[in-house]
Amino acid sequence: MEKQWEQLEKMQPTAMKLIKQALIKNRIAHAYLFEGMKGTGKREIGLMFAKALFCENIIEDHKPCNDCFQCKRINNGNHPDIHIIEPDGASIKKEQIYNLQQEFAKKSVESGRKFYMIIAADKMTTSAANSLLKFLEEPNSETTAVLITEQIQKILPTIYSRCQHISFQPIPKEELVTLLIDKGIKQERAPLLANVMNRV
Repeated sequence: MEKQWEQLEKMQPTAMKLIKQALIKNRIAHAYLFEGMKGTGKREIGLMFAKALFCENIIEDHKPCNDCFQCKRINNGNHPDIHIIEPDGASIKKEQIYNLQQEFAKKSVESGRKFYMIIAADKMTTSAANSLLKFLEEPNSETTAVLITEQIQKILPTIYSRCQHISFQPIPKEELVTLLIDKGIKQERAPLLANVMNRV
């Protein structure tokens, strides 16, 4: 079941508040760095943010409707102006960033807006990170980047300084228990598993 805005707010109230304010005030930074431990909802919130930027029927100036053509394409992972980069093997390579830059040099397919998300940004090779840095130094007002990391100390200081940081906290135990039960974990096992996951 897809996590809706309210569920994500319960999981990460501070992160969601920052995103909500940016959307309502229309003050979207060109690059965000989502940092926090594994399993704290960084990717899901990144995709929710993308939907809020592209949605055709935005609710209360910040919530995506989840039902329009744009939202459905993002949910299905086939939106032409949204690109997600993940490590190819052990690292994110220069070619991957080069291909991203080539994509972004083309005109946006539809709205003029483009969005990219780099998962495990700390796994970029030095040459990939330097290529991305050039990209971040010449931001396009219609382009939004989200870099995701569990190891903030491995992000190049020059990249770190060009992003707005959003820290993700361990999920509150009661929220984690609910999520686990939603995913099919037995009710009596969920609290024990939640304790273990919040220590990982």
